[in-house]
Amino acid sequence: MGKYLIGVDVGTTGTKAMILNKEGKIFGTGYGEYPCNYPNPNWVEQNVDLLVEETYKACKQAVTSSGLDPKEIEAVGFSCQRATFTLVDENNEAIENIFYGWQDNRGAEVLEEAMALVDPDTFFKSTGMPMAPTFTFIKLFWLMKKRPELYQKTKYVAMMPEYIQYCFGADDFYCEVTNACTSGYLNPNTMDWADNIIDALGIDKKKLPKLVKPGDIVGKITPAVAEKTGLTVGTLLVAGSGDQQCAAIGAGVIEDGFASLTLGTAGLLVVGTENLVLEDVPGVMATSSASLGLFNLEGIQLGAASSYRWARDELAEIEVAFCKKIGKDPYEAMDNHIQKSPVGSKGIIFMPFLIGSGYPYWNPDAKGVFAGLTFAHTKSDMIRSVMEGITLESKDMYETMKKSGVVLKQLAITGGATKSAAWRQIIADMFGVPIRKLEIPDATIVGAGVIAGVGAGWFDSVAQGVTSMVRYTDTIEPIPENVEKYNELYNIYKNIYTGLNSVGVYTQFAKLK
Repeated sequence: MGKYLIGVDVGTTGTKAMILNKEGKIFGTGYGEYPCNYPNPNWVEQNVDLLVEETYKACKQAVTSSGLDPKEIEAVGFSCQRATFTLVDENNEAIENIFYGWQDNRGAEVLEEAMALVDPDTFFKSTGMPMAPTFTFIKLFWLMKKRPELYQKTKYVAMMPEYIQYCFGADDFYCEVTNACTSGYLNPNTMDWADNIIDALGIDKKKLPKLVKPGDIVGKITPAVAEKTGLTVGTLLVAGSGDQQCAAIGAGVIEDGFASLTLGTAGLLVVGTENLVLEDVPGVMATSSASLGLFNLEGIQLGAASSYRWARDELAEIEVAFCKKIGKDPYEAMDNHIQKSPVGSKGIIFMPFLIGSGYPYWNPDAKGVFAGLTFAHTKSDMIRSVMEGITLESKDMYETMKKSGVVLKQLAITGGATKSAAWRQIIADMFGVPIRKLEIPDATIVGAGVIAGVGAGWFDSVAQGVTSMVRYTDTIEPIPENVEKYNELYNIYKNIYTGLNSVGVYTQFAKLK
């Protein structure tokens, strides 16, 4: 048995590869970069060949930087961006060399037509997904309507992991079932295709690859791929999971009530639950965990830490310029502002909807607001309120999920925003539970490595792999008086949203040019 695994995370703008041992220690890393292409408004595509080549490159860098004998690397585990797919022809090649990206919204054109065939409530109860342009089903429906000649010559509708695995040496296209949750035509309760949705939309089920489970071996590295990646011929290829499921595994979300919060360009709260009753959580994204038997309730923040970057650029120009001169991170200077303002920012509440709101409102017209401003307030208060407002949105997602009966027991945090000690404390106080910081912030790759370890026979289960490979550094305890203050602010936050939305203020703003 080899001593190492390689986790491969094929992301939106680049692929990361990381070599890990059984204890989760890093031995080598690599990165390959590629762009998104925007041929028309609302279209987001990627060049399949370029993406695959850069993924090979990331693996080779990881192998080379490790200095290890590649024969000691036993298995490859994959994490891929979800809802992204390509059409594959009879020669097993990507038609027109296009991945249709998860950010692609061309399906909005035909969403009403799809809703006439299957109503949103039935769709959600059948798939666990809101009926929105993000997911595979509606982009595929668009292609069926607008480019029928492509659909007609399609052998497989291949989500990204199927295609990547095939390029690495899988003998056919195998669809990993937990990643397929974001297709919009898989039922997370049955872990099989949602035939009622497939039939209603007219999708040819024969074009969907065979389903496999996370941890299943789908092939081995071929000689041609070995040359491009630096891996050894025969290295096991293991079906992983979607990127967010892998990130949750890498953050230790393996039990009911365990959760992870990622605050990056966007934000994502994932809460594990053993009992999935879709009627109780309308609007959420409900997926199967790669730890089968557990489900993930997922809520997305569209702006998240991007809103704090906006605050840096627009409210802290002097600090940014000064820090640039002395070679200091401007976010450290902003932390000084946070310390100057008390919990609750002296009564300012920031509504962080600079790009609309995600879960639970799904309101593209929602706008950012500073509420409660007085002459007594300072720039420090405004900056702190942005950090608190983003976290209030995270709390709002959890409070909405609580209606299904989930109770938070542990929250692990990832993402660039969590580098701030002040922000980590705000998260602990806002949620009222201990917060755990991960030793390896790249939780997605660690999760892919855990699943690879299951496939390689290192672990009997994903949970056992997490116990071995996932480690934490700091634990931040909530401060009781701060918890009480933030609960008070949260009630006002909810009332601000409800008040503005109910009288049509957001809609009025949306009409302004």
